[in-house]
Amino acid sequence: MVQLDETYKICAPGIDSVKERVECTLDEDHAVESKATSFKCPQNAFQNEATCHDSADFKKNKTSHSHQQLLSNSTLTHTTDKQSNQLGAENPNLDEKRTSETTGICKSAYLKRLRQVLSDDIVEKVHAFAENEFDFNILCSKDAINDAQIPNGRKNTTFSVGVVSSKETRAEIHSAIKYVFPHLCTDTQKPSDGRDGLEIIIQTNATYWKLRRFIVADEIDNFMHFVGEKEHSKTFSLTCPEDKEVRTQLHRVIAKYYGSFLETKTFVTSDGSDQDRSHKIVVRFRQKYGGRGQKRKVTEEKTIFSGFILKKENLEMLDVINKLAATLRVHSSDFSYAGIKDKKAITTQLMCVKGVSIQRLNSHFSKTDVAGIQVGNIHPLQGPIQRGQLKGNHFDIIVRDVKLQKKGVGDIDETQMVVRVEEEVKKAAQNVKTNMFLNYFGQQRFGSISDIQGNAANIGLEILKGNYVQAVKYLLSPIEGKDDAVNKAKKFFQETQDAKTTLSMMPNYKSRECMLLKALHRHGLDHDGYTKALLSIPHSMRQLYVHSYCSLVWNRMATQRIKLYGSQLMEGDLVIPAGVDKAITRDQVQTVTQENISSRSFTIQDLVLPLPGNAIRYPFNKVGQLYQQSLKQDGLSQNSFRLNSLKLNIPGDYRKLFSCPTDLTYKIYQETGSSLVQTTTQVEVPRTLLVGTTNNSSYQESSSKEDFTSKNKINLRLSFRLPTSSYATMCVREMMKQ
Repeated sequence: MVQLDETYKICAPGIDSVKERVECTLDEDHAVESKATSFKCPQNAFQNEATCHDSADFKKNKTSHSHQQLLSNSTLTHTTDKQSNQLGAENPNLDEKRTSETTGICKSAYLKRLRQVLSDDIVEKVHAFAENEFDFNILCSKDAINDAQIPNGRKNTTFSVGVVSSKETRAEIHSAIKYVFPHLCTDTQKPSDGRDGLEIIIQTNATYWKLRRFIVADEIDNFMHFVGEKEHSKTFSLTCPEDKEVRTQLHRVIAKYYGSFLETKTFVTSDGSDQDRSHKIVVRFRQKYGGRGQKRKVTEEKTIFSGFILKKENLEMLDVINKLAATLRVHSSDFSYAGIKDKKAITTQLMCVKGVSIQRLNSHFSKTDVAGIQVGNIHPLQGPIQRGQLKGNHFDIIVRDVKLQKKGVGDIDETQMVVRVEEEVKKAAQNVKTNMFLNYFGQQRFGSISDIQGNAANIGLEILKGNYVQAVKYLLSPIEGKDDAVNKAKKFFQETQDAKTTLSMMPNYKSRECMLLKALHRHGLDHDGYTKALLSIPHSMRQLYVHSYCSLVWNRMATQRIKLYGSQLMEGDLVIPAGVDKAITRDQVQTVTQENISSRSFTIQDLVLPLPGNAIRYPFNKVGQLYQQSLKQDGLSQNSFRLNSLKLNIPGDYRKLFSCPTDLTYKIYQETGSSLVQTTTQVEVPRTLLVGTTNNSSYQESSSKEDFTSKNKINLRLSFRLPTSSYATMCVREMMKQ
């Protein structure tokens, strides 16, 4: 035992049965290193089991109560010979584990460095500030005083170290203060007098005090050191109460503040009897985290980009990406593509994956069969695929069981019927090529018609309004009348709010729902938990829901624009001249003037309507007023489209009011059977039909008592190209109108 001073005595934490104490001095020129007891995790525990503990050393201060409490957090631990023998008998690997334990950089080194870069007077003032802040926060936590009892100006107290010009010196000061005083944090700001360099500001570390509610005082400082050092190979063990609810809260608070690079797990330690069971929470760095501020190690392979053609059938894009990521053992974010294709279709598109060679792609997909997915045409690429690079889409569509809906068809034979259908199709094709069609967003933009609550536009609206709880509840709402496994799980969650059990019931292929439920189980069912749940799904999907709401507003305004002004350009309309690159359309939007109309500077093909956002302008006529009214009725403003809590920024966009197909061809035939996937043409604004329908029970506008039914079904195959973001279902719907 080291006998240095009898001023301070610190009991070894977690050793209630041993009353022996460790006595030490607090002198800046000496450091007392101590070893901590450790526990053996099960065989399936984290690979690194070393417990991180640090040396304790502070500046000597005579009888300061503040320093006594500060020092109680330094976790000086001591294992007696008696207890060491007992633990060694229970755990033969204890000595081996102790050799793997490491101690952190002693505080005396940081204190010495502070004195080298700062004056003694400043260092003394930093100590005094640290004591005052510690005392004040202890008082707040013990007495639970409210804001009204806090003296004016005391709540946000800060201390200025001064202006430091050297970046390296600033980094050393930041590190030293955070290590010596974990309950403090530092920041920088530009000096008010315009001097070179940055001013270093010290203030209370709010995260420290939130964690201190759950982490025992003997461990909190060392835990903060563990977090700050970012040694990827280390783990840290926390003593935790036996109350499961308290352990859950501890898991959640660590996940809240450090979940991006730390993960936690509870282990049970026991000598074989239930009475001696205890719990330890082990904290480690996430496997993808490289430590020392690097989230991933950058290797030569990470610069590789491989392209391939993806063919999928009746699958959502998120599910496909997750399956591919699991097959190749990469992250979902490593994939890039130009756009999201419909679920209810057989689609092909160019994809790119980062960090996977073409040899590895060929090896995996020559042996692995993923249901509903085919991969081919694998080739190297120079970089990822960017959104906005898509020029357009090609469509092959079959309209089954085409029927004429005109009165007075009469009793004609089958051959005549085929001729009559072909005549009508020819007229319809010519009409859509000449007069274009309203560029509505299709039903697939909004989700299932029968799933009213789960409609993507409703979810997007709740997100924009900040109602994250309601948004997630919509995502997990069951569809009325369906009793499959997915809806049974959703109904169970709706009734019980039990995320853990619901997760076990939810089929694994429902990637979105599983992500949400995992986050709710991890972070709880409060507002913060629901926020984390939304953050758990891909950023592109969060955007998609908001864009879906914006698309619904656009559809409504398109209808109003046609009702008000028809297909004529009006003063105050917005246009984008033909030939403008889509990537710079926001800068090229022009407002139509009376002079433009007189000189015919623009055509109706140049007319655009805005998709709501925080960086667009609205038409300077009645349509613009309708936009503002629509957003106000939904409880939104232009400022609603920036959501920092969800890392969403929706600048808005512009979309052509009319679209036109190119390379349009068609074929009429009477073959039966097809491998194509059924879709729907129903949208918010109803239309009448000319010929045909899909065999979709939710679509009711195709039938009437005067429909002619032939003995053999007549099918229509359409092939055409559309600009990006135009919907084929809207083109077909226009051809089928009356």
